[in-house]
Amino acid sequence: PGSLGWLHTILLWDGNTPPLLWMATLLSTLILSSGFVKSPLSETKLTGDTFELYCDVVGNPTPEVQWWYSEINRADSFRQLWDGARKRRVSINTAYGTNGVSVLVVTLLGLEDFGTYECRASNDPRRNDLHQNSAWIRAQATITMLQSEWSETVE
Repeated sequence: PGSLGWLHTILLWDGNTPPLLWMATLLSTLILSSGFVKSPLSETKLTGDTFELYCDVVGNPTPEVQWWYSEINRADSFRQLWDGARKRRVSINTAYGTNGVSVLVVTLLGLEDFGTYECRASNDPRRNDLHQNSAWIRAQATITMLQSEWSETVE
Protein backbone atom coordinates (compact mmCIF):
# COMPACT_ATOMS: atom_id res chain seq x y z
CA PRO A 1 0.00 0.00 0.00
CA GLY A 2 1.08 3.53 -0.71
CA SER A 3 -0.36 6.85 -1.75
CA LEU A 4 -1.42 5.33 -5.06
CA GLY A 5 -3.67 2.80 -3.37
CA TRP A 6 -4.21 -0.80 -4.44
CA LEU A 7 -5.28 -2.01 -7.84
CA HIS A 8 -8.38 -4.17 -7.50
CA THR A 9 -7.98 -6.08 -10.76
CA ILE A 10 -6.83 -9.68 -11.05
CA LEU A 11 -5.64 -10.94 -14.41
CA LEU A 12 -5.71 -14.68 -14.91
CA TRP A 13 -3.65 -16.36 -17.60
CA ASP A 14 -5.89 -18.61 -19.68
CA GLY A 15 -2.99 -20.67 -21.05
CA ASN A 16 -3.77 -19.61 -24.62
CA THR A 17 -2.67 -15.99 -24.52
CA PRO A 18 1.00 -15.54 -25.42
CA PRO A 19 2.95 -14.78 -22.21
CA LEU A 20 4.34 -11.48 -23.55
CA LEU A 21 0.85 -10.22 -24.42
CA TRP A 22 -0.42 -11.28 -20.98
CA MET A 23 2.49 -9.42 -19.29
CA ALA A 24 1.82 -6.32 -21.42
CA THR A 25 -1.84 -6.42 -20.32
CA LEU A 26 -0.80 -6.78 -16.68
CA LEU A 27 1.65 -3.86 -16.90
CA SER A 28 -0.85 -1.59 -18.67
CA THR A 29 -3.40 -2.40 -15.96
CA LEU A 30 -0.90 -1.49 -13.23
CA ILE A 31 -0.06 1.82 -14.94
CA LEU A 32 -3.75 2.76 -14.93
CA SER A 33 -3.96 2.71 -11.13
CA SER A 34 -4.59 6.06 -9.50
CA GLY A 35 -5.00 7.37 -5.98
CA PHE A 36 -5.95 10.37 -3.89
CA VAL A 37 -3.29 12.80 -2.70
CA LYS A 38 -5.96 14.96 -1.04
CA SER A 39 -9.61 14.06 -0.60
CA PRO A 40 -12.59 16.23 0.39
CA LEU A 41 -13.29 16.71 4.11
CA SER A 42 -16.73 16.76 5.74
CA GLU A 43 -17.95 20.07 7.14
CA THR A 44 -20.84 21.63 9.03
CA LYS A 45 -21.90 24.98 7.56
CA LEU A 46 -24.47 27.70 8.25
CA THR A 47 -27.07 28.71 5.70
CA GLY A 48 -25.79 31.61 3.63
CA ASP A 49 -22.16 30.44 3.93
CA THR A 50 -19.87 28.97 1.27
CA PHE A 51 -17.98 25.68 1.27
CA GLU A 52 -14.99 24.50 -0.74
CA LEU A 53 -14.04 20.86 -1.25
CA TYR A 54 -10.64 19.86 -2.62
CA CYS A 55 -9.66 16.76 -4.55
CA ASP A 56 -6.13 15.96 -5.75
CA VAL A 57 -5.56 12.72 -7.66
CA VAL A 58 -2.37 11.19 -9.04
CA GLY A 59 -2.03 8.51 -11.71
CA ASN A 60 -0.45 7.74 -15.04
CA PRO A 61 -1.97 8.96 -17.24
CA THR A 62 -3.42 11.84 -15.20
CA PRO A 63 -6.96 10.90 -14.07
CA GLU A 64 -10.10 12.80 -15.04
CA VAL A 65 -11.87 14.28 -11.99
CA GLN A 66 -15.66 14.59 -11.59
CA TRP A 67 -17.92 15.78 -8.76
CA TRP A 68 -21.17 14.04 -7.78
CA TYR A 69 -23.86 14.75 -5.15
CA SER A 70 -26.58 12.86 -3.29
CA GLU A 71 -28.90 13.77 -0.43
CA ILE A 72 -28.62 10.18 0.76
CA ASN A 73 -25.46 8.10 0.54
CA ARG A 74 -26.71 5.40 -1.85
CA ALA A 75 -24.84 4.48 -5.03
CA ASP A 76 -27.89 4.76 -7.29
CA SER A 77 -28.89 8.22 -6.01
CA PHE A 78 -25.79 10.23 -6.99
CA ARG A 79 -26.09 12.90 -9.69
CA GLN A 80 -23.17 14.57 -11.44
CA LEU A 81 -22.49 18.23 -10.61
CA TRP A 82 -21.28 20.70 -13.21
CA ASP A 83 -19.89 24.22 -13.22
CA GLY A 84 -22.77 26.70 -13.06
CA ALA A 85 -25.32 24.29 -11.55
CA ARG A 86 -27.85 25.34 -8.88
CA LYS A 87 -28.48 28.77 -10.37
CA ARG A 88 -24.73 29.38 -10.77
CA ARG A 89 -24.00 28.75 -7.09
CA VAL A 90 -21.77 25.76 -8.02
CA SER A 91 -18.28 26.42 -9.29
CA ILE A 92 -15.89 23.65 -10.32
CA ASN A 93 -12.28 24.50 -11.14
CA THR A 94 -10.05 21.67 -12.32
CA ALA A 95 -6.45 21.70 -13.52
CA TYR A 96 -4.58 18.80 -15.10
CA GLY A 97 -0.82 18.36 -14.99
CA THR A 98 1.06 15.61 -13.20
CA ASN A 99 -2.03 15.37 -10.96
CA GLY A 100 -5.70 16.12 -11.50
CA VAL A 101 -6.61 18.84 -8.98
CA SER A 102 -10.18 20.04 -8.55
CA VAL A 103 -12.01 22.46 -6.26
CA LEU A 104 -15.78 22.39 -5.81
CA VAL A 105 -17.27 25.63 -4.42
CA VAL A 106 -20.94 26.08 -3.47
CA THR A 107 -22.04 29.58 -2.41
CA LEU A 108 -25.11 31.02 -0.66
CA LEU A 109 -25.81 27.70 1.02
CA GLY A 110 -29.36 26.64 1.78
CA LEU A 111 -30.70 23.72 3.77
CA GLU A 112 -31.14 21.86 0.45
CA ASP A 113 -27.33 21.77 -0.02
CA PHE A 114 -26.78 19.20 2.75
CA GLY A 115 -25.73 15.72 1.66
CA THR A 116 -22.83 13.67 0.39
CA TYR A 117 -20.44 15.15 -2.16
CA GLU A 118 -18.19 12.72 -3.99
CA CYS A 119 -14.99 13.26 -5.94
CA ARG A 120 -14.56 10.56 -8.61
CA ALA A 121 -11.42 9.98 -10.63
CA SER A 122 -10.42 7.63 -13.40
CA ASN A 123 -7.70 7.29 -15.98
CA ASP A 124 -9.26 4.20 -17.56
CA PRO A 125 -9.42 4.88 -21.32
CA ARG A 126 -12.91 3.27 -21.34
CA ARG A 127 -14.23 5.50 -18.51
CA ASN A 128 -16.83 7.31 -20.66
CA ASP A 129 -18.05 4.21 -22.50
CA LEU A 130 -21.44 3.31 -20.99
CA HIS A 131 -21.06 -0.30 -22.19
CA GLN A 132 -17.80 -0.87 -20.29
CA ASN A 133 -17.19 -1.50 -16.62
CA SER A 134 -14.49 1.11 -16.08
CA ALA A 135 -12.66 1.75 -12.82
CA TRP A 136 -13.40 4.93 -10.84
CA ILE A 137 -11.99 5.73 -7.42
CA ARG A 138 -14.16 7.76 -5.05
CA ALA A 139 -13.73 9.96 -1.99
CA GLN A 140 -16.69 11.43 -0.11
CA ALA A 141 -17.44 14.33 2.20
CA THR A 142 -20.68 15.01 4.04
CA ILE A 143 -21.93 18.58 4.26
CA THR A 144 -24.24 19.21 7.21
CA MET A 145 -26.29 22.40 7.25
CA LEU A 146 -27.40 24.47 10.23
CA GLN A 147 -29.91 27.31 10.00
CA SER A 148 -28.14 30.57 10.81
CA GLU A 149 -29.91 33.18 12.95
CA TRP A 150 -29.13 35.80 10.30
CA SER A 151 -30.92 33.89 7.52
CA GLU A 152 -33.98 33.38 9.76
CA THR A 153 -34.41 37.16 10.16
CA VAL A 154 -33.84 37.86 6.45
CA GLU A 155 -36.45 35.32 5.28
